[in-house]
Amino acid sequence: MHIGLMENEKTKKPRVRRTKVAVANAIKEAAVKEIKRKGFGNALVTNIMKGAKIEPAVFYKRYENLEKFQDEFVRDYDYWFDDIISRGKTDDATQDGYTQIMQGLLKSLLCNPVMLELLRWEVAEDNETTRRTAMLRELQTLPLAEKYAGRFKDSGLDIAAISSLLVGGIYYLMLHRDRSPFSGIDLNTKAGAERISKALDALSQLLFSQVQGEKESERKD
Repeated sequence: MHIGLMENEKTKKPRVRRTKVAVANAIKEAAVKEIKRKGFGNALVTNIMKGAKIEPAVFYKRYENLEKFQDEFVRDYDYWFDDIISRGKTDDATQDGYTQIMQGLLKSLLCNPVMLELLRWEVAEDNETTRRTAMLRELQTLPLAEKYAGRFKDSGLDIAAISSLLVGGIYYLMLHRDRSPFSGIDLNTKAGAERISKALDALSQLLFSQVQGEKESERKD
């Protein structure tokens, strides 16, 4: 019996200690799988811990509470938000820049199901985290919005209001796409996505042609 126990001890695999980075990555990977299955609002922390193969103490030592985890996760997966912040530091309110912002949002939501689930959760649920992330996005994008408002100030166009309609429209189309096509456009197809993408290019060109027209009139005067 004693020999058998010794043999069992020898055949046991040594426990591999993971680094903090490895643990964090395991948690995020498990969270992504859980969110894809159930959506952000219905994701269970216990399933995330199980998927990451960690004890509750490890999770809560790193994040303190569920809200802290949600905040960090949202920041890591809101790619369009990060791009907006970066662009706000360098963009000169150009037509190309504006087009890339709108196209970037469409592409991010089409290609990143987790980002779409975050948006769905933010719209559907009212809690401290969803209010905080929505307000943070608003505060961080204001400087860029003000740049474009300055560019359009003499055009007669309220670019901030127009942009909010475009962004809100993209949000709705993406959230609605699994229910039915919209105006005959199915965003689950490549053809449907291309139609919306081309429409964004055309709208951007129309908006900036108004600004260009104002400048040409001023030169003639």
